[in-house]
Amino acid sequence: MIEFWLPAALLLAAALAFVLVPLLRARDPAIDADRTALNVTLYHERLDDLRTQHERGTLTPAQLEAARAEAARTLLADTDGSRGDPTRGKPGTAIALAAALLVPLAGTAVYLHWGALGQVVQARNYAGHTDQTIEQMTARLEAALAAAPDSSEAWFFLGRTYLAQGRAADAAQAFERAATLAGRPPELLGHWIQALYFAGNQQWTPQLQALTDEALAGDPKEMTSLTLAGMAAFESGRYAEAVAYWERLAAALPQDDPTRDTVAQGIARARALSAQPG
Repeated sequence: MIEFWLPAALLLAAALAFVLVPLLRARDPAIDADRTALNVTLYHERLDDLRTQHERGTLTPAQLEAARAEAARTLLADTDGSRGDPTRGKPGTAIALAAALLVPLAGTAVYLHWGALGQVVQARNYAGHTDQTIEQMTARLEAALAAAPDSSEAWFFLGRTYLAQGRAADAAQAFERAATLAGRPPELLGHWIQALYFAGNQQWTPQLQALTDEALAGDPKEMTSLTLAGMAAFESGRYAEAVAYWERLAAALPQDDPTRDTVAQGIARARALSAQPG
């Protein structure tokens, strides 16, 4: 999981830098206050010195007023230059630092409790291993399901790998488990029907018909169910039913689907056979 936590730590460090660096560089209001007090003290000392010089006759009244004005301007300049934003002071920095540390820690705890980290781990186990053989991939899936048997996605992927190996009966069991865990969605029912059909030597059974009816009731355009039901009807000589299934299939296929021509040929063949006597 280093591929997950290392980028997360780097992103957290960058975010903290944006928040904490300006805060840590902010001046302490206490330091500014001490400097202001010193400037005011020096200002009053300067005024006392000017009055003394005036009393001794070394300064004329005009020179005294000019020097007072200059001292006042100097005081204002020093005070304005040292006045900081009170919201950026050190007391606020402590609060911001605590929040910056507690928020990611709390977020990590919440994610570990309610997040999808387990699903990320599963996804890494189910995909991305193109350099492995189908047997190795199957072994990884079986091991993952032994540890987490309630993942419908894992059972679906296992069913696909079983089909790729020609293990139709095992694939049917995996698809059945996936469909049950997922609430029997029409698409998963279609995969289950396909595996059962090939596991049973392509013989249509009442169970397959019942599953097909269930899938098409949930999604009238479920293509795997429509395809297999049409094939079963055609093989048993029920050509009108085959036409009905395949016409629904053709309506569900995208316009650029390469199988549209094959479906159209099947429909034409079924219609021709249904028109023959006997």
